[in-house]
Amino acid sequence: MFSAITIALTALLGYTHIRKDFGEKTGFWFSFLMLFLPVAAQYAGEIRMYSLGMLLGTIMCIYSYRIYKKDIHKLTYVFFGLSSLALAYTHYYGVLLAGVINLALFIYLIKNRKERKQDLIKFTITAVLQVVAYLPWLIVFVSHLKGTGFWITLTFPGSIYEILTVQYKGNLAFQPIILSTAFYAYLIYMVNKTPKEERKPGTWGFIIYIGIIFLVLVICGLLHSVILLSRYLLILNGAFMFSVAFFMAKDTNKWRIISICVIILTLSTISNNKTIKENYSSGNREFIEYIDANIQEGDIILYSGAINGAVITTEVSHSYDNVSYFYNKEHWGVHEAYKAFAPYMVIEEDLSKILNDYRGRIWIVENENTHSLYEEIAEKYTVNKIDEKQFTDMYKDYKYTFELVEKD
Repeated sequence: MFSAITIALTALLGYTHIRKDFGEKTGFWFSFLMLFLPVAAQYAGEIRMYSLGMLLGTIMCIYSYRIYKKDIHKLTYVFFGLSSLALAYTHYYGVLLAGVINLALFIYLIKNRKERKQDLIKFTITAVLQVVAYLPWLIVFVSHLKGTGFWITLTFPGSIYEILTVQYKGNLAFQPIILSTAFYAYLIYMVNKTPKEERKPGTWGFIIYIGIIFLVLVICGLLHSVILLSRYLLILNGAFMFSVAFFMAKDTNKWRIISICVIILTLSTISNNKTIKENYSSGNREFIEYIDANIQEGDIILYSGAINGAVITTEVSHSYDNVSYFYNKEHWGVHEAYKAFAPYMVIEEDLSKILNDYRGRIWIVENENTHSLYEEIAEKYTVNKIDEKQFTDMYKDYKYTFELVEKD
């Protein structure tokens, strides 16, 4: 519900704020795109921070524009500063977006300091307060930069396709690269068709979106690690969708607009039907039924894959008191976040602390069709395999390999 509410609130800004600043058509199309693009329903159903980042980023951009246009009331800087700070705390792409917007606004006010002196003072105070308030998290940010690396990888042309289609793919079984390319061509056409003196506000969202992608690529080069992932771009979605809505509002060709709406609604319908089918498939319960039929009091559950393992922990904790152990052999910095699974999940980075003093049955849960964790345990301890079973859920295509063993 949290993600769905934040996406709905972002769409509502089209009616309340964007309509006021840019007209009814732009506000309408912003709301339409936010609600009906395939990506909306996909992430409305997932507990992630992207939708919140999108809401905060949109609010920040709206109030930065109002500062730029001198449409300022007594709370404008408060809303701008709070949304900017909260965005920076939400996601690292939020740090980049907030940093770029604050820097651009500061440079503009410096250049126009003679007639904007009071605004420059107010903005400077707001910016300093943001930096001071962000300092506690800055320590965590630096510690992450010193980590061993990121799990993200770039593939060609797969990663490019994902970036180009992230707004339109949703949960589709195919990459709608042709449709998304055609839509980008349409946007380029509309930008060129719109008179130069009218197009300026509408291009800012595109500039922000593309500019931050290039900034991320520069950071990737400096860190020698990949931090470019298509879904992270949803933090920038408000700015990007505003530009799309702005130029759609300029289009007077009724049949072209109708065609775009039909395509978007068709893609969303197909994507949503697939999501419903996957999420509510009866086959998703097969591994739970297997556990229910075989688990015994005192058994422990052990896994090194956090995602699948967390699903197991959550399901088992509904009916049993068996403890699950996340063997964090890759040393992921998730100890604080995974306290949400306590007391049923225990995180250990040393296998010996889990198994040296334990005697009894162990449910080993492997990711995909692998046996690496079982092989590591069998190499260090005397175990007898009792059973082995594999399951594949339609939901997220999660794969589980269960190996039930007895440790002497």
